[in-house]
Amino acid sequence: MYPFERFSEDAKKVLTYAQKEAEDSGHNYIGTEHLLLGVLQVDSEAKRALERLGANEEAARATMRNVLGRGPGGIRQIVPTERVKKVIELSFAAAQREGASHVTAQHLLIALMEEGEGIAAHVLTDLGVTLEAVLRGSPPAPEDG
Repeated sequence: MYPFERFSEDAKKVLTYAQKEAEDSGHNYIGTEHLLLGVLQVDSEAKRALERLGANEEAARATMRNVLGRGPGGIRQIVPTERVKKVIELSFAAAQREGASHVTAQHLLIALMEEGEGIAAHVLTDLGVTLEAVLRGSPPAPEDG
């Protein structure tokens, strides 16, 4: 894994909230869904971008609750899934493409969308969020009908 110091303050908060979400949900893993909830809880450009695109914490949480439910609880150790490890790698690549010295919450959001297969990507897609819109920072243009 990458050194924690390479994350910006907002990205560190996202990771901290993701772990708390996993604990509160009784899950023994940190999944992309927990990262997404972390992004939606930290005041950052990523959260503002999602809100501009119509995705908010309540909508994401409701969608995830329907998919996942609660875990068994009583968990002693919580580990990131392989998908989350991939998202972290992709977030470093996103930061590197921009020439940024730190991974931000925005890079984590981009990586969640680029990974494309995790629960977070599916939830965002269900909420109408696309990678292109995240990169542009605006809602997708309506389709011509």
